[in-house]
Amino acid sequence: MKKISILLTIIAFLAWARPAMGQESDYGKMCQFVNINKTVKAKIETGDETSYQRNSVKALWPVMLNGKDCPKLQETICYWMADKKGTTNMNTAIEAALYSDCEDRPFGESGPYLILDDFDEDEVSSNISVSTLELQSLGNRFVLYHLLFNKYYAGAAHGMYVHYYITYDTQRDHVVTLEDILIDPELIRPHILNSIELKYQYTKDDLFLPEDNIPNVPAVFYFESGFLHLVYQVYEIASFAQGIIDVPLFYHYNEDYYDILTPYGKEIMKESFSEDLY
Repeated sequence: MKKISILLTIIAFLAWARPAMGQESDYGKMCQFVNINKTVKAKIETGDETSYQRNSVKALWPVMLNGKDCPKLQETICYWMADKKGTTNMNTAIEAALYSDCEDRPFGESGPYLILDDFDEDEVSSNISVSTLELQSLGNRFVLYHLLFNKYYAGAAHGMYVHYYITYDTQRDHVVTLEDILIDPELIRPHILNSIELKYQYTKDDLFLPEDNIPNVPAVFYFESGFLHLVYQVYEIASFAQGIIDVPLFYHYNEDYYDILTPYGKEIMKESFSEDLY
């Protein structure tokens, strides 16, 4: 991992956010972020029932990347953080994550609530929601963000979680899609199962597959160190015990490699060899 020189500069204050910071490295130009770390605890009354909720948001929110504003990236993050289209404001998105129950219903929608300074989680069974936004890598042009949403319902055998990755083009103010990087998603399907076997030692008998026994291409992806990673959520292709399937596509050894990625996809792959990882 390369070391990055960091210039701390106060550019903004929020009621519950740390000062934003600027960064500059050999790869990324001037960047600014707001560092958010906030937890809300509440007691929720619904009829004769009382429940407790703990919500946390930890985020390195982008303000400027490589010397430019990043509205499309912010809009995408807001959508995922608030779980609602049309949310474009950082404060609104974070408040939606902090002040809602585990079913994403705003506090007060189905009953009164009381914000608590604290409650003893050893004595009170509580629902838990944690939203994390991390800067995964920063390059001259492309930026990778990782979002993790983790929820637990009081009394459940286990929680549920979702990983999401956003690849962002700072030059074009564009959130990269699979259609941008792949000539045809069907071209990579024959290589997925072999890649899963190489990383996880899972065969087709260990996975949930379509009738043709070839994994479908998931919606979530990212590039790292020259590999295209495909990310399958819990239960999407495997059991909960097997967890997230994050598989680097080992297409380097296939003669059809250059027929899989678009020219734009090759640009992203190339930069992923030299980007700064956090």
